Amino acid sequence: MLPLVLFFLQSCIQDDVINDRQDENFSITNPIEELTVSETYQYTTKYTDNVGKLVDLPITWTSSDNNIATVSASGLVSGIAEGQVTITASVDTEEGKTITETNDITITTAQVDNSGSIEEKSGTIATTSSYVLTGTFTIKEIEGTNDLELRINDDYRASTALPGLYLYLTNNKNTVNNAKEIEAVSVFNGAHTYIIRDTGINDFSHLLYWCKPFGVKVGDAEIQ
Repeated sequence: MLPLVLFFLQSCIQDDVINDRQDENFSITNPIEELTVSETYQYTTKYTDNVGKLVDLPITWTSSDNNIATVSASGLVSGIAEGQVTITASVDTEEGKTITETNDITITTAQVDNSGSIEEKSGTIATTSSYVLTGTFTIKEIEGTNDLELRINDDYRASTALPGLYLYLTNNKNTVNNAKEIEAVSVFNGAHTYIIRDTGINDFSHLLYWCKPFGVKVGDAEIQ
């Protein structure tokens, strides 16, 4: 038993100490291109700190021209007159920085549908270890719920030699701290699907495959 444990330990544990710090990130998660005069639209934002943790910080909203469109303190934009306008969102971060995001909008008299549809994203899984891990995926909202469907495609392949391989959603691809655990990996070849409860499609930026017994990253994928 001891040689087997030592084999997995040597295989899983990397030589380098993983640094889980990263740049702070702030974004408008639902930008638009057009808005109708007299209509409103509610923005949403996402801020992650230097370890990828979602943090709720006050946002400052401004419009480049209040005669064309206004924006409230909560990010509700209202079309006033035809023209071009830039909506700006700023956040003062925990590290004392100010991060700014903008959205350029055309205000028009033509009817614009910003009610949205089912959003879908995708990505490519890649190994970060000596083990086989490859494939593509799609992740999409499930209509009428706050749940997601994650479909791993037919081209997926993963080594069966790993002990305790788990799949996570995360904003920091170097750690499972502040990540959302999906479940243990039980399929190592071909298409399969996960249902992820109570999660927005913009809540996380990466998939993360993690060797749980030894706390080591095996692979990741950016959600795009």
